[in-house]
Amino acid sequence: MMSLAGWMGILGGLAAAAQVFASVSRHVRRVKAGHAARLRQLGEVRRDMRERARATLDLRREERAMQRELVELTGQIDSGEKTVQRKKSAETLLYVFDERRNPGDQAFIVPIAHPRFADIARHPPEDVSASWVSGRRFLVWAASDKMASAKANMRFPADRGYMVGALEPYAGNSEEL
Repeated sequence: MMSLAGWMGILGGLAAAAQVFASVSRHVRRVKAGHAARLRQLGEVRRDMRERARATLDLRREERAMQRELVELTGQIDSGEKTVQRKKSAETLLYVFDERRNPGDQAFIVPIAHPRFADIARHPPEDVSASWVSGRRFLVWAASDKMASAKANMRFPADRGYMVGALEPYAGNSEEL
């Protein structure tokens, strides 16, 4: 049979093969563990990226909604400012009824309105029509409130649709007028 040297050679070869197999097995386990760790890291990175993408999309949606709301609010503010300006200018606007003034005359404010002004005027501008409908304030010079009322009723008669309101004395300094 085989000699001792042959058996020793076979045993040595098997030992060397076992050692190589053990070394390769360790190396394969390390590579598999490294691969599994990389896959876990990749999964975590993917989840993180999805969360960030979702947050980014949510923020973009919110930004677009805020921009729409800002445009809407800006339009409402502009409209409100125009309305305030129009009302303020209508309130402070004082029409002079007649510039003729006698030495003893006093200044009176007479509100005069015409609810159907657009029906009697040919294509009046909207602000003019609105000022007549809401009422204009006229400065009238007269010796008394009865004379001021009579002047206003003669110039703006009720049979033509004008409504003359209650007189009030001018509150400011009439000498400056």
